[in-house]
Amino acid sequence: MIAQTSISREFMIRLEQQESAYWRDYYRDVPERVAKRLGVSLLDTGTASAGAVAGIDVLAFNRALGLGMEQPATESDVDGIIAFFRDAGARRFFVQLSPHAQPRNLPEILQAKGFRYYNNWVKLFRRIEPLPAAETQLSIARIGRERADIFAEIIVRAFGWPEALKPLIALPVGRPGWQHYLAYEGEKPAACAALFTQEEYAALAFAAALPEYRGRGAQSALIARRFRDAAAAGCRWMITETAEEAPGRPVASYRNMLRQGFEVAYRRANYILG
Repeated sequence: MIAQTSISREFMIRLEQQESAYWRDYYRDVPERVAKRLGVSLLDTGTASAGAVAGIDVLAFNRALGLGMEQPATESDVDGIIAFFRDAGARRFFVQLSPHAQPRNLPEILQAKGFRYYNNWVKLFRRIEPLPAAETQLSIARIGRERADIFAEIIVRAFGWPEALKPLIALPVGRPGWQHYLAYEGEKPAACAALFTQEEYAALAFAAALPEYRGRGAQSALIARRFRDAAAAGCRWMITETAEEAPGRPVASYRNMLRQGFEVAYRRANYILG
């Protein structure tokens, strides 16, 4: 197991805020027909941000972030999150707790409300500096709205998600603060990735390669390109998150980030209800 780096509570809050910011962007300006079909809704309070895509049972799109970070959470805050997801019609959802979430007995409060510990996600970070060029025969190109559907198609195929999610995944392509990329073999799209920048922080958002192109250096090349573009945008820190490895369950994205010099900032416990 890779050791966790000691970081301040203030830095941890900034990392959580950055992730909340780009996820909130997924839930804004959703066309009404898409929002109704997928059950899209957003909750943004002083203690947490939560997004629901209630019509799709994908936990990445049905979770609450930042609870107890900027101010201590209360039982009423937890009740509000539960009511939000229940009203949205979500079948199940996560509350993701960072190690410095307050009060310290917040896990017990969640468990008393019916939540159970599910697993961990790992938050990683790295100072932005040039990365070595990746060895790959694939070419990398930044894309605009005209290729948003291709980006979304790769994501849903690679993750095995429902096709119905494609309109939502495609929405941020071309928005301010976002940059999206495709990797090509000749003219064939092989992989994709996204970058979100805000002030001095950048986030490696969605990234995926089609099964037949895995192990071809696409993700390393996409990471290097995003580092260059984040540096050009004036960012100092790159963040991302992945599932945590467990015995017998390797996580390719986690290992790839470590190879690229990322450090583990913290492990975030996921508590599930439903």
